[in-house]
Amino acid sequence: MNERHGGQQPKRLEKRPEATTFQLDMLLAKVLEGQVRVPRFQRGLRWEDEDRLQLFDSIYRGYPIGTLLLWKRPGPEATVPLGALTVHAPKRSDVLWIVDGQQRVTTLAEALLRTPEPDERSIHVDLDNEDEPFSYLRPSKLRNREAPRDPRYMPISTALDSAHLLDWLIEHGVNRDRRNRAIEIGKRIREYHVPAYIVETEDDRVPITIFDRTNRTGRRLTDPEVFEALFGSMIEGPPAGLEDIARILDSTGFGRLGRDDVLDALRAIEGLPFHEDFTRRIDPERVPDALRATERAMRRTVAFLQHDASIPHRELLPYSLPLTILSRFFHSFPEPRIRSRTLLRRWVWRGSLAMQLTGATVGIRQHLECIRDGDEEGSVQRLLGLVSPQPNPDVLNIADFNRQVAKSRLQCCALASLRPRDLRTGGTIDLSTLLSTPEKAFPMLVARRKGAPPDVSGLANRLLHPHLSPGELRDLLRDIEDEALLATHAITTQTRIALVVGKHDEFLSRRHQSLRELIEQFFRQKADPGADDTPSVVSMLEDD
Repeated sequence: MNERHGGQQPKRLEKRPEATTFQLDMLLAKVLEGQVRVPRFQRGLRWEDEDRLQLFDSIYRGYPIGTLLLWKRPGPEATVPLGALTVHAPKRSDVLWIVDGQQRVTTLAEALLRTPEPDERSIHVDLDNEDEPFSYLRPSKLRNREAPRDPRYMPISTALDSAHLLDWLIEHGVNRDRRNRAIEIGKRIREYHVPAYIVETEDDRVPITIFDRTNRTGRRLTDPEVFEALFGSMIEGPPAGLEDIARILDSTGFGRLGRDDVLDALRAIEGLPFHEDFTRRIDPERVPDALRATERAMRRTVAFLQHDASIPHRELLPYSLPLTILSRFFHSFPEPRIRSRTLLRRWVWRGSLAMQLTGATVGIRQHLECIRDGDEEGSVQRLLGLVSPQPNPDVLNIADFNRQVAKSRLQCCALASLRPRDLRTGGTIDLSTLLSTPEKAFPMLVARRKGAPPDVSGLANRLLHPHLSPGELRDLLRDIEDEALLATHAITTQTRIALVVGKHDEFLSRRHQSLRELIEQFFRQKADPGADDTPSVVSMLEDD
C-alpha cells in the first residue's frame, strides 16, 4: 500500500479549486438530493452537545463556521447516514464528497432535516432569550412548565422551511413578539452562507493532502477519523470502513473493538507507519481491498484468541498488541498448521504473563519484523524468541482486583475457563452478553465497609456473574448445594458455608487459595513455560 505513494507529493492542480458559498437551505437541499454526501459509513462525531449548540449560535450571530472542502467525483447509489437521519442517494456523476466539514454538515442536517421523535431530546430555540437562545430540551419536560398555547420554546427542526415554520406558529398560537423573533431566527438560519472549496481532480492525493494539512493543526482529529474522512467516499463496501469492521467482529461475541484497533491491524497488514503520519503512504485505490483483507485477518485473529488462547472477550484481553500482530500473521498465513497455532498461543500467554506485550517493552515494529511472507514457522519461532517463558511474579497477585489492569484480566480468563453458571438458574452464563457491560460483570460477595477483611478488595471477593448485591448473592448461595455449580465459581462446599454463616475472613481465605491454585494451573497450561518449542516435523522435513 505504501509503494506507490510513499514520499510522493501530489501534482499541482490543473484547475484551481472553485471558491463558492452555499445558502444553508440550498446546501441541505443538496444533502437530501444525495449530491452532498458524507462517507457511506457514518464517521463518529467528536462533537458534544455544547459544540452543536455553538454551531447554531454562530450561525444566528453571523459568525463564520469554517470552510467546507468538497471533492467532486462520481458516487454510487447509496444509503447515507447523517447521525439519526438517513438519506437514500441515487447514483450520480457530480457528487460533492465532504472531505472536511462532516461534523458541521451532519449536525445541521440531523437537526434541521429530521423531525424528532415525540419525546426525543433535541435542540430548541428560546424565543425570549437573545443571549443564549439554543438549548437541548425534552418535550415532556416542556409540557410541565409552559402552556400548550403561545409556547416559549420552538423546535429547531421547524426553522428550515418558512411555510412549515408559519404553520407551527399559527397552530401553537404564538404571540406577535415571539412570532416575529421566530421568523427572524428562521430567516437567519436559512439564509446563512456557508463557504466552500470544490476540488475537481483525478489525483486522489490532492484532497487528502489538503485535508491533512488543514486538520493536523488546531483541534486534532484521531487517526481513525482522519482515515474515514479521507477515504470514506472511495469505500462502497462491505466492509464500509473501520467502524463497520468493528461491528462485524462484535457479532462474533468477542465484544466491540475500537476503530484504533482496526486501523492498527490495517497498518500492520499494509506496512504503514505507526508513529508518524500515514496518510501520504496510502494508495487510495488500495483502501477497499485493504479493508476487506483487514476484516478477514481480524476474524481469524478473534477466533484464535477465543478458541486457541482461551481469551473469550475483548474485556479480558490484557494488551491490544496481540490483535495487531496476529492480524498481520493471519493475513500472511490464513490457515496455519496446528503446531503454529499451539506456539502462537504460547507466545500470547508468555508475553502477556511476562508483561512484554505492552507495545513498550518490545515494540510493534520489532514484532512485525518477525513475520515474513512464505515462512510461517520461522515467523512463529521469531515471535517466541521475543518473549520470556518466565512470568512476572505480580501476575499471581490476586489481592487487588481491577478489571482494567492486565493482570486482573489474565486472572479472569481463568475464571472464564470454568464456564461459570448463573446462581439463579443454573444455566451457563453468556460471557459475551455479561462482559458487554463490564462494570456489572464482577459483583462482590462481601461488602466493602469499615472493618471488612483485607481480602475484600481482591479477586477472592468477586464472581464472574450478572450483577447482584452481596446480600442477594449470599442468599442464593445459602440454598445451593450443587457442588458442580459451585465449582464453576471456584467455590467449595466449605467455602460456601463460611460465607453464609458470616465467617468472611475464612471465606475469603479459602477462596483465595482455590483461585490461586486455579490461576497457577491455568497459566501453566496456556504458556507451557517448559515445553518444547521446536517447529513441526513437517516444517523441518520441508527445510531438509
